[in-house]
Amino acid sequence: MIDKKLHNELNSFSHLWKDGTTLAKQGWDKVAKERKSINDIHRICIEPYVNENTNVLEIGCNGGGWTKKMLHANSFVGFDALSSDHTGFWRNILPHDNIRYVQVKDFECGELENEEIDYVFSYDVFCHISYSGAKAYLKNLYPKLKDGTNLFVMIADIDKYKDDNGLKKLLSLSGFDNLQEFVDDYDGEAKNGRWFFYGLDRFCEAIDESGYTLISRDVMGELDPRSPTVHFRK
Repeated sequence: MIDKKLHNELNSFSHLWKDGTTLAKQGWDKVAKERKSINDIHRICIEPYVNENTNVLEIGCNGGGWTKKMLHANSFVGFDALSSDHTGFWRNILPHDNIRYVQVKDFECGELENEEIDYVFSYDVFCHISYSGAKAYLKNLYPKLKDGTNLFVMIADIDKYKDDNGLKKLLSLSGFDNLQEFVDDYDGEAKNGRWFFYGLDRFCEAIDESGYTLISRDVMGELDPRSPTVHFRK
């Protein structure tokens, strides 16, 4: 049975991120000059875990900005709510037998075989997913992972996000006038790629409920000044 709320959530992205995100459009070196944290994220969350034997899932691969750092893996599956034509994925990533792009229609993870994946990465994605969507992903992803799979997922947490100008922009996109009402609406309706600030406590609770083991509530710490990246393991 289709969850109407989550179905609408995925459809709400249809007009966004045409031809990919800034990282995909401008390239790693140019973005890293202004946002040095991406080098730290790669060094801590990707480089030690992805090698020629790794079977990678990237949730929200979009135009392939992060994907390029994982192409040496044994296999790569990229999930995105948008088509590869919309994001420009194959214009940025040379097609290869070990790379698969999946436009997801739900949060069921039915496109994966059981125990197919042993590494998961997702950045700037779960912040756009409601709390019920995040919980659905965590639950449905679990059987698709091998034991010992490391997952790195960036989420939105209002206690860490201290960029006032950024918050003003996020508030405007969300359609809210009041910041507290916006934050409290962490499982509300999607709109304009809005953010959902369900925060670390709720996300870690969902991790535990789905059977994962928490490794670090925020593996990046001060190296990423706006949002936590949670490290957990099956």
